[in-house]
Amino acid sequence: MLNLDLSIVIPIDLHRRTRDIYNRIKNYVRIFSGSKIKIIFGCNSEPRHWVNKVKNLIAPHANFELCLVNADASSLAKLRNTALEAVKTEFVLFLDIDIWPDLDIIHEAYKQVVNHPSQLGMFPCLYLSKNGSKKIGKWSTSEFTNGYYDFRRDLIQHLAFPSSIVLTDMASVKYITGFDEAYVGHGYEDFDFMLRLFQHKKLIEYTQDLLIDEPYLAPLMSAGLRALLAKPYLESLLSPFYFLHVFHAKDREEQYYQCREINKNYFKTKFQSKISVNSQMKKLDLLQSFFASLENEKESPKYAVLWAEIYGHKLRSN
Repeated sequence: MLNLDLSIVIPIDLHRRTRDIYNRIKNYVRIFSGSKIKIIFGCNSEPRHWVNKVKNLIAPHANFELCLVNADASSLAKLRNTALEAVKTEFVLFLDIDIWPDLDIIHEAYKQVVNHPSQLGMFPCLYLSKNGSKKIGKWSTSEFTNGYYDFRRDLIQHLAFPSSIVLTDMASVKYITGFDEAYVGHGYEDFDFMLRLFQHKKLIEYTQDLLIDEPYLAPLMSAGLRALLAKPYLESLLSPFYFLHVFHAKDREEQYYQCREINKNYFKTKFQSKISVNSQMKKLDLLQSFFASLENEKESPKYAVLWAEIYGHKLRSN
């Protein structure tokens, strides 16, 4: 087994989805028990009872660490930054607690990044439906990937690409000073971090495309901000290194999600000031670039789901 010089940083806030998150932590302990990979949780210091339960859970495992944060509101940026202070390894992988930890995929992703000139990887993430999540542990990651390409929207909600699953060297994370803690609640702290990291690695330039902030139905039809982040890693869609996001219910009325619009406005104001006045909008064509990356164009029908703009619920039976 490859000896990885790697830490995984995961933010957790036990104020919300408490029992669900605790059970996901238990799963990480089960999978990484005895591993050489360091698992570092950035965790809000309250509620104390549940924090103590997590401490007791990870105490027997030397590769687990809990870094506590005193914060009134849920700030994933602050939680991650606190965990980053404890990282001693050369490389770091950013996950959230809902990502299913496939050790084989993590090992392969690590080898890919260590051997890449940029020492940076960004990986696709399949968001499973409630029914799809029931097959975790029964299906391999490759079976879920094949299901996605077969339009199994009953099992897979969508593919996140770009995603916030990033593996890179700690020196670069320190250089860009980690995450911007002005973001509180849900959204945009990951886009902010990725843009600064990608720009530091000279993979992107800040152009007017940053100001186009639109969701997509199919990843290769995305535009603006999302296309800018996706383009350097289109070949990742051809690789077997897909991560899985386990389903959880969302309460859109929760304050955590209500913060998204505030974060969006802060993000736009911040990056608008970084774009050169002479910058031109590139209107990135991901589909054309993706076809150029295919070694054998006969394979292209397999990837139709990547550009088929279909509302996922129309492919579900219930």
